[in-house]
Amino acid sequence: MIPFLVVSAVFIIDRITKIFAMKFLKGKVVTVIPGFFSLVFAENKGAAFSILSSSTGAGRFLMLIAFPAVIIVALIYLLLTKKEYPLYLKISLSLILGGALGNLYDRIVYGTVVDFLDFHVGKYHWPAFNVADIAVFIGTVMLILNVSGKEEA
Repeated sequence: MIPFLVVSAVFIIDRITKIFAMKFLKGKVVTVIPGFFSLVFAENKGAAFSILSSSTGAGRFLMLIAFPAVIIVALIYLLLTKKEYPLYLKISLSLILGGALGNLYDRIVYGTVVDFLDFHVGKYHWPAFNVADIAVFIGTVMLILNVSGKEEA
């Protein structure tokens, strides 16, 4: 039940925040912390850091739709069939799944992923990202820590 709640929460929060960004941030920059954090509307036609944003055809489809869909199916399978997994591992997989679903939804429905969180320090600028990206990142870090912790034990 907890994995379902985590996946649902990530997906719903991601959708709500992206709808907000599409409705209120187009053509605007809302400075939250001057010189550090802003809310913007950005469309990412590629993968992380806009990789593959200018590619077209079958390769683009495979990398941005088919590959994530296969990972989503694998994560669902693991969460539904591996009841013996510890809660920590289930939560990490659920965070990754919820984020993957959020970004795949955007790619299928809009043809692009909506990003809106914009961090920068001076001339250094991190690419804009979204709630789904945060969930995938946190879930991946948790997964790595879980796996590396098992090997040390």
